[in-house]
Amino acid sequence: MRGDDDGGGEFFQFLAFRWNVTKAQQIARTLPIRRLDPEPWFGLLGAIQLNESHVPYSDLERPQILVRIREADGAALIVDGWHPLARAQREGLKDLPAVLLDENQKLEVRIFGGVKPL
Repeated sequence: MRGDDDGGGEFFQFLAFRWNVTKAQQIARTLPIRRLDPEPWFGLLGAIQLNESHVPYSDLERPQILVRIREADGAALIVDGWHPLARAQREGLKDLPAVLLDENQKLEVRIFGGVKPL
């Protein structure tokens, strides 16, 4: 689920977790870009609420933003970039730009969910 927070920024919520996407995008601009094989993520698209009118126009050059979920054995999750992922699936793309937030950056953008270390 994606939406606007009370402060005018964007957020992404998945199950009991919510991230500040606006802040994640600011951090992501400073990180090295990797390449991501999008195919393993295609199966999760059905669990994400997409605005279908945005998919064809989504920016395939803007990196996917991922975080690791410690409470899910360190599994990675996309917190920004689901519309480009859907477009990549429809266009048969095999490669997308991506950045992975480190633990401190992830905690900085997490609004709620999980346990933050003291």
